Amino acid sequence: MSSKSFDLTQSLAWKGLSEVIRWLMIACSVISTGCMVYSVVLRYVFKGNFYGSDEVIMLFAFWLYFMGAVYGSYENSHIKADLLNVYIKNMRKKDAVALLGQFLTIVVNTIVLVWATRYFGSEIAKGGLSTGLKIPLVIPKSAVFFGFLLMEFYHVVYFIKNTLAFIRKGYFSEPQDGDYVTDALKAKFPECSAPTKAEVEAAKAAEAANEEKEANE
Repeated sequence: MSSKSFDLTQSLAWKGLSEVIRWLMIACSVISTGCMVYSVVLRYVFKGNFYGSDEVIMLFAFWLYFMGAVYGSYENSHIKADLLNVYIKNMRKKDAVALLGQFLTIVVNTIVLVWATRYFGSEIAKGGLSTGLKIPLVIPKSAVFFGFLLMEFYHVVYFIKNTLAFIRKGYFSEPQDGDYVTDALKAKFPECSAPTKAEVEAAKAAEAANEEKEANE
């Protein structure tokens, strides 16, 4: 009896982590925005001053920015200059190039993570404090380290998952309009649901015929 392979992205821990990050973003956004509004109202309406407001905003803004980047990695929704879907319709070739891009992303993120680790360590060693409220600077600046650490985690997980799917069925992405697989790949992986090039062309021809028929009626 074959057992279904474990999928980390469907686990409770995976979903729980994403929820923690999401609520952390919401809290940081609300608090930092609230501090800015309170500071403006206090200064221009009540002629008062919110001492150390910039330090409080900095603390939550650091975590907001980096947790936002982490959540983008979780959703795999970072802005990309990706022209693969336009110029490459062969799904195996397109996904092979995409895997290379994901690998290079991990390499770059790893290099930055090493720098962030050293930066985090130096901040702990220095034990610096903010000038006004004496907030330990390691608290906001630790967001840099944890941000790149979590981004690395998501990049590696998706890379492994996509690589295994690529090995098992020849591609891993969802077929887009016009995407196809070769007849050889279809024969090698019978469970493959993507259409062949001939099937795509036949579907386009049928669609064009229907449009012409409707236009003539």
